[in-house]
Amino acid sequence: MDDPLIGRVLDGRYRIEMVLGAGGVGVVYRAEHTGLRRPVALKVLRHGFEDFPHMRKRFEREARVLSQLSHPNVVGLTDYGIADDLPYLVMELLEGRTLEELLEEEGPPAPERSLEIVRAVVRGLAFAHDRGVLHRDLKPGNVFLQALPDDPDHVKLLDFGLAKILVDEDEGSGEEPTLTKTGTIVGTPAYMSPEQASGSRVDPRSDVYACGVLLFELLAGRVPFRESRRADLLRAHLVEPVPDPEGFRPGLVLARELQELLLRCLAKEPAERFADGRALLDALDALPPGVARFEAARARETTEPTRRSLADARAVLAPSRKRSWGPVGLVAALALGIVGAYFASRATNDTSATGERSVGSAEASAGSSSADPSEAAAPRATSADETPAVARSETRSEARSEASLEDDEADDVEAVAARGASPFVPSRDPFELPMSPELGQLADALHRATSLDRNLHRRLRVHQRQNPTDPRPSLLLAHDLANRGQWVGAIQRYGLAYHYDPSARNDPRMLEDLLRAAQIEAHAPAARQAILSIFGAAVRPRVEELYQRTEHRPTRLLLGALRDELAD
Repeated sequence: MDDPLIGRVLDGRYRIEMVLGAGGVGVVYRAEHTGLRRPVALKVLRHGFEDFPHMRKRFEREARVLSQLSHPNVVGLTDYGIADDLPYLVMELLEGRTLEELLEEEGPPAPERSLEIVRAVVRGLAFAHDRGVLHRDLKPGNVFLQALPDDPDHVKLLDFGLAKILVDEDEGSGEEPTLTKTGTIVGTPAYMSPEQASGSRVDPRSDVYACGVLLFELLAGRVPFRESRRADLLRAHLVEPVPDPEGFRPGLVLARELQELLLRCLAKEPAERFADGRALLDALDALPPGVARFEAARARETTEPTRRSLADARAVLAPSRKRSWGPVGLVAALALGIVGAYFASRATNDTSATGERSVGSAEASAGSSSADPSEAAAPRATSADETPAVARSETRSEARSEASLEDDEADDVEAVAARGASPFVPSRDPFELPMSPELGQLADALHRATSLDRNLHRRLRVHQRQNPTDPRPSLLLAHDLANRGQWVGAIQRYGLAYHYDPSARNDPRMLEDLLRAAQIEAHAPAARQAILSIFGAAVRPRVEELYQRTEHRPTRLLLGALRDELAD
């Protein structure tokens, strides 16, 4: 059917010539400014959306965001208006192709070129973050490679339609629930950070994660996780270790510095990533020459399967460093490689292979966690109230951390996993045992205030790192995170506590918190796996009781799935 806008002069100034592309909300046309005789890109709200206030609000938001972002690596906005009740944006017309088109037509570029493209993406992103703007949908389709006479890969960031302004007068007004409400999942699943995948609050570190996925894809020729089902893909971002890019592209060699940068970008915990685009840009600029290259002598057959994680690869380059478990990696290993029947069914039967013992991010420290939501607008690395001593201690701890296991450590984990399959027998509450004055003070503070303030939360994390075999700091962190509704971190901490001491499952709150998470769709898979691994079939009566008590159909479906898995 012919487009009624083609040939029309919009707002008396823009003659619409042809369709350039279309998205979920807008259609982009090639047009000409009739006065200046200059070609432009004109974006209008899709037909039929004019009467939906939230769609118009999102369209207007994009105009407001772009008006703040005048930067060489961000597409420029030249005009905005409403003609005949039709909102429109006017942007510079770009000649070239998207990064998505480049990958489809030519495959992944050379490693040096890939790094330059990502560096330019991060320059535009850093500029946006400096002005309190998140993109929230970074992907190859939103990266345009403008063909300039002296630069065939001049990067322009596109489509700020999902952008979020951190300091926003509309925040909390109720006018834009689809954009601002915690629990809403927005973005493209293959590039989503774990917190986006779980519907939690996002901040600049979510864009950093997407940049890590983008860099991984350009280097490896594929994204790190590409499960066909959306639920499996989101779960992979939450729990699975980052694979080794060298295993997907024969001959690719990554230096330790670049591996560390990738692992930090793709850390499951936001606190373990670069604070924002500016910090990531500094790290990219600090990379030495030749950190990504091809070596024909190391080329492998393209059909060779790879199960080595990126953390394993990094450990091979520095075998003498002390290795430790990160909380996210621990849960991933327990769930994927050892005790998870659900997740293990997606892996091979060869659980003794080195790659199967790998855990998630090598940058994860043993006690780090999602911080107070108030830290979203002021990332931990730049918080005004953080003491230098604590900051230096956490930095050194992260630098020392490794995410692969010695053989004897892996054997210990398998022994713990075997004990976890035994029936649940109530015994002593771990909090009945004497606690140190420091831990007792933190436990009392949490009991009185329901949730800890930023400083107390940080003190508890430090205490956890200093006492790694005591499950109670991990349990208290899980309580605090569950009270905040930060279920990803809470489930991870409960798994960590159980790993160090199976008696941690006698904590009065653990089962009930995990059951609460199991009734939330975004967190149900991880919570179910934790319940199966830690408690087993002995808790089926409690699940049946909850199932019978609720009349909410979605909740019944989730509880029914858990009940059925416990019966298997």
